[in-house]
Amino acid sequence: MNPTAAILAGLVALILLAFVTIYGLVSSSSSRRRQGASLSAIDFARGSFASQLSHGVPMNELLLQLVEALRDTFKLDAAELWLCTDDRLSLEASEPRAERTTIAITPAEQSIAANARVSSEAWAKVWLPELLPGRPNSTLRTAPITHGGQLLGLIVAERARRPGSLASEADVTLEEVAREVGVAVNKARLDAALQQSLDQLRRQATELQASRGRLVAAADEERRRIERNLHDGAQQYLVAMAIKARLIEQLSNRDPERARQLLHQLQLDATAALDELRALAHGIYPPLLSSSGLAEALSAACRRAALPASVDVIGVGRHPAEIESAVYFCCLEALQNAGKYAGAGASAHIRLWEDSRVLRFEVADDGSGFESNGQNAGAGLTNMRDRLGAVGGSITVESAPGRGTKLSGTLPLGA
Repeated sequence: MNPTAAILAGLVALILLAFVTIYGLVSSSSSRRRQGASLSAIDFARGSFASQLSHGVPMNELLLQLVEALRDTFKLDAAELWLCTDDRLSLEASEPRAERTTIAITPAEQSIAANARVSSEAWAKVWLPELLPGRPNSTLRTAPITHGGQLLGLIVAERARRPGSLASEADVTLEEVAREVGVAVNKARLDAALQQSLDQLRRQATELQASRGRLVAAADEERRRIERNLHDGAQQYLVAMAIKARLIEQLSNRDPERARQLLHQLQLDATAALDELRALAHGIYPPLLSSSGLAEALSAACRRAALPASVDVIGVGRHPAEIESAVYFCCLEALQNAGKYAGAGASAHIRLWEDSRVLRFEVADDGSGFESNGQNAGAGLTNMRDRLGAVGGSITVESAPGRGTKLSGTLPLGA
């Protein structure tokens, strides 16, 4: 080989070596950039996402940051994050921004999606075709967000440029990001459910405290009422009877006729005192209720009502005293309210029945009615709610001007 050819061969070899070296460096640098970008998305999901969520940053802001990181990482045309609630998939975050929309998804489809791996548009065409409109020339990668086998959402990556490489570049990252997001979303939902339960317990505790206070006040007032009735009623008859008995003793010898008159009055006073005590005892706890049950006691209450009233009891047997008394006194209070406010010519009807281990009753009148807005309940309705609530029941009222009033109560028998 002549010297010139040897020099040319050497130059060609050097050029080839330089080209190979430069290509290797460029390829290695590109690979490192892709790996670094991928790690940044995972690091955000693992670290910054969970950290910011624990510090009170709203979930929707974090999801938006996540899709922005995914789009920048893999140079996507669009990145979306959908969350699953009940039977709907809702678009919670997207980059670029898109109008919030929902997709119906059945429990069977949720189960299929939860058990799928990161999938292509072919999978979406079969199981979630609603994801495809508006993406005619794009490659999709869909990663399910799950926790404990339950579908919590989907991550959707869309790219039209270099479609063939999207799976190899993004699938591993999408799968891990979806796993981290699943843990965070599940924790956020558990926290929300716990907070809701705590708020409900606080409301119930407040209502219970107020109800107990009203019950104590009502019991005190009832004791004062009994004391007044005894003092003004039966006690007065008994005092008069004692005075007349002494007069009879004094007059028995010198004025027998006057003594016989006082003796007759004494008998009348004894009968009146007995009637007064019976009425008082009936107001405390009617003997007919304890001996015969709700049907007989309510029938007697209807006969004594201030307006024409009837009762219809369907297949109701005996129940514990606290249940029967709660229903009886609620119906009695409703009858008294109807007598006061239903107006002239009104009538009332009581229905009492059992339905699937629930004792139900209605007290309806055809009177003038009132505007019912569920607020500013009177003392009578508050007392009824407290009385029935103490044994696990509840009350609702329906009324409208000119259409009468209906009070409905339910009381679970197995509570």
